[in-house]
Amino acid sequence: MEELPNYFDVIIVGTGMPECIIAAAAARIGKKVLHLDRNGYYGGDWASFSYDKFLEWMDDVKASLEPDCGPIQMLQYAPFLEPNERISLCPNKSKTIRNLVLKSYIKDSPDLPVPATANDSENDNGDQSTENNTTEEEGSALPLSSEIVGEAAEQVEDNSNTDSENQEIDTNSNPQPIPVHQEWTTSAFMENRRKFNIDLAPKIMFSRGSLVELLITSNIARYAEFQCITRILVYTNGHIEQVPCSRADVFSTENVNLVEKRMLMKFMNFCSKFEEQSADFVGYEDKPFVEFLKSQKLTSNIQHYIIHAIAMVDESCSTLQGLKATQKFLLSLGRYGNSPFLCTCYGSAELPQCFCRLCAVYEGMYYLKRQVDGIFTDQENKCTGIVSRGQRIGCEWLVMESTYSPVNYYTLSNPQRISRAILISDASVYPSEKRENILLRLPPTSGMKSAVTVLEFNSKNYVCPEDLCKLKMWCICVVVLQSNSSEDLKEAVELLFTTENTDSVDDKQNQKPKLLWSVYFNQLDTSTINLDEDCPTGVFLTSNPDLDLDYEHAVKQAHEIFEAMYPGEEFLPRSPDPEDILIEMHNNPGDEGECGKIENDVSSMDGDGENNTADEDGENNTADKDGENNTADKDGENNTANKDGENNTADEDGDQNAQESSEAIANDEN
Repeated sequence: MEELPNYFDVIIVGTGMPECIIAAAAARIGKKVLHLDRNGYYGGDWASFSYDKFLEWMDDVKASLEPDCGPIQMLQYAPFLEPNERISLCPNKSKTIRNLVLKSYIKDSPDLPVPATANDSENDNGDQSTENNTTEEEGSALPLSSEIVGEAAEQVEDNSNTDSENQEIDTNSNPQPIPVHQEWTTSAFMENRRKFNIDLAPKIMFSRGSLVELLITSNIARYAEFQCITRILVYTNGHIEQVPCSRADVFSTENVNLVEKRMLMKFMNFCSKFEEQSADFVGYEDKPFVEFLKSQKLTSNIQHYIIHAIAMVDESCSTLQGLKATQKFLLSLGRYGNSPFLCTCYGSAELPQCFCRLCAVYEGMYYLKRQVDGIFTDQENKCTGIVSRGQRIGCEWLVMESTYSPVNYYTLSNPQRISRAILISDASVYPSEKRENILLRLPPTSGMKSAVTVLEFNSKNYVCPEDLCKLKMWCICVVVLQSNSSEDLKEAVELLFTTENTDSVDDKQNQKPKLLWSVYFNQLDTSTINLDEDCPTGVFLTSNPDLDLDYEHAVKQAHEIFEAMYPGEEFLPRSPDPEDILIEMHNNPGDEGECGKIENDVSSMDGDGENNTADEDGENNTADKDGENNTADKDGENNTANKDGENNTADEDGDQNAQESSEAIANDEN
């Protein structure tokens, strides 16, 4: 096997969100970047999988919990050491996931006819089935830009006029009765399994959050497709209600009376510019937010909406934090429809891969299934390089996801963990005539010791088959049990779902959807740990997914690390569109005026789901003998999906996604 180059400006280990942002930013300013991952897939704890790949991931997690084979002999690395150097060995397994439990409630028999969504021509060796549907409906993929055009503009025209009190919005129409679904069997479920994209750590974005701004200003948004979160719900008074967010929502809802509507509108106007009215909350800055709300004479109903659905904070949150959270929500309203949130199609792992693509375009070198065995430091405790597969590779900077680093680089003292659940149901928790992307927050109750966040997606988002819903549920881990990861979320699941056949229930208005399949696990959260305290000079550690709903922590962490490495350099300047990039013609390099345009987008992954900057032996191959950029597969197709149908952003003809094929994404000046 041909060795990698012996030196890079930056070596990045792990392909989670912060690492991928840093890799793209460094490559964008011309730095030589090597990006490694011990896994055979992108994302690490941020990854998305097809159903079969998810089961493989479960097997890998269980294997990682087994004892190591034995101590690694330090002497084998002695030939790589320079004078006065030492080596710190890195773990070869990630142990961030534990208490992994799968529960299935699907009947094995009788074998009923496959639901209408099943493709009769599809079989175990068939083509990918996560391809884009040919029929689109409202809520289809949105371009990230200051101008919204085409179908996205129609959606905004229909939904986002937030300034009209008289606008007719069916915000509070009662949920439609749940239709009686055909019984799902194991065979029917498995025939549709290729249509699943299963996230480990789902997140969404505020429309005016730091990640959306970064995607726009860097022009990385063209690599992905986005949709709005079209329903924001809250559990109150024993049932689920839709949250009135905009001015139009407030005045059309039937869940609050006229006096409460005026209260809510007045408070929302205050929060949108509360810094200019500091006298109104002086003395309450560090007091609980709920005390300030009571001082404003807000009813308990309005307080509940604000705390649990708009600010989405705990009742113990300080007033200043609560006001900032409320303002953040309000400022994101109306940018891309009547919702403050965006999500990606095909799962959250699309976003790290977008940044990997940009890094590959700027000659970043990718290598999956490659472990870092150890880190070299000199007598001044400065990192000088790594050893991997018997090769020493030097670097100026080393960025690692924290669980890749030697155990002495940070201290895990009573770390925070997150309880997560992945659920598949036969209907929505809030059924309606249209398929909706839903955000629901369940406040703490006697059974739920902490607030639970719920995201629901469906086939419109390309994450599951027709007639099914995929939900992600998480909260801070409170009940620490060695074998029962579902305890923290048990009450929430029982509140929203049934595992029994409820077709005989007369009151279908209140009928719960049936839970078909679920997975529970506890995930380590290193975002609350000081990761810089014991690191050598030149080494930065990044955290894995945190408890928050959005990506703010990951973007902030990536920006701070980049600024520490390259102070004064621009963080992810706008990347030109492919048709705007000029290269020398390879048949006559260097001649004046002999330039051609790159007409096709550049993909960072080949048809097997691995980054094809590496050849069949895993060797880096970012340029061919003629110097051509060769990060796309041999057909030139933009394809981030593997043969099993993971994260497919291109159709069979290699068409680029909605953003790339229809328009260039405008730089948002706002």
